[in-house]
Amino acid sequence: MHILAVDGGQSAIRLRHSSSDRVVQVRGVSRLEGDTLDTVASAIAQGWLGSGFGPCDRVVMGLSTAPADPLSQDRLCRHVNRVIGAHEVWLADDSVTCHAGALSMGWGVSITAGTGVACLVVPETGEPSVLSGHGYLLGDEGGAYWIGREGLRAALRAADGRGPSTTLVEAAARRFAGLQDLAIRIHSAVRPVNDIAHFAPDVLAIADSGDAVATAIAHDAATELTILIRSAVEVAGRGSPAGTTVPVALGGRLLGEGRPLRRRLDGLLSTEDLGAAIRSADGSSLDGALALGVLGDPGPYRSLVHVSRELAAVPAPGGRG
Repeated sequence: MHILAVDGGQSAIRLRHSSSDRVVQVRGVSRLEGDTLDTVASAIAQGWLGSGFGPCDRVVMGLSTAPADPLSQDRLCRHVNRVIGAHEVWLADDSVTCHAGALSMGWGVSITAGTGVACLVVPETGEPSVLSGHGYLLGDEGGAYWIGREGLRAALRAADGRGPSTTLVEAAARRFAGLQDLAIRIHSAVRPVNDIAHFAPDVLAIADSGDAVATAIAHDAATELTILIRSAVEVAGRGSPAGTTVPVALGGRLLGEGRPLRRRLDGLLSTEDLGAAIRSADGSSLDGALALGVLGDPGPYRSLVHVSRELAAVPAPGGRG
C-alpha cells in the first residue's frame, strides 16, 4: 500500500510519500484566497507534480482549511485525485493528523501551535473532541497569528502615542518595511494572516530581551495555552478512572523544546497539578497522516475523517517515480 501524506496549513503545504523520507513543500493556503477548495487542490497538485513520487493507493490529508460539509469534503478529495489518481482519499482537519503524530495514535491530548492552534482530545473511551482553534477571527489564542497581531497592534499604538513605548515599533518597521501605510498594506495583502503570523518570533524574542509590552503578550499567550490544556485534560479524563494521568503532547513550531513560548508555558504548567503527563510531540502532522494511511483504518478518529473511494484515475505526467 503506497501512501501520500499531506499536511496543509496557512504557512506551507507539505507532502511525503511512504516510500521516501523526502518532504516536498509548496506555499500554504488560507481561507481568504478565493475558492479555497480549488486553491488547496491546485497547491497539492503542484506539489505532487513536481515531487517525482511514485504511484499512490491512498492519500491522507490533514488540512487547516478542511471544509466541514460532506459535499465540499468530497469535492476537494476528487479535485486532488484528478491529478494523483489514488484509490482512496482521506480528509481531516489538521488537528486529527497532529494528534496521530504527536501521540503515536494513542489516547490523550494533542496541542499544536503554528499559525493557529489545533487541539484534539481523544479519551480512552468515547468520541474525540476538538477544542479551541476556531480560526483567526474567533480564536487561535496563543498561536503565531494571535501573537503577531497583538505585537503589531502594540507597535502601532506606541507609534501613534496611544500606548506605552516598546521596541516592537522598530521590529515591526523592519519586518514590514516601515510603518507608513502599514494598515492599508496589511489589509490589501494576499495572505495577511500568514504575514502577521511571521511577526510572532520577533515578539517572542523581544519579550525575552525584557521589553515589558512584548513580555505581557508572551505571558498572555502562554496563559491561554495553559487554560486550553487544563480544559482538554478535564475532557480527556472524563471516561477514565479517577487518578488516571492524561498524556498531553505539545507540538508545532512555537512549542518545540527550548523555544521562547514553550519555556514560558513550561514555567506556568510547573505550578499546576493537572493530572497530566506533558511531553513534546512524538511526531508531526505529516507523520500522523502517514501513520493513519499505513494503518488503513481511521480508528478512534473515524468520526472526524472523510473517506472518498473511487476508481483510480490516470495521474497526470510528472507524478511518477
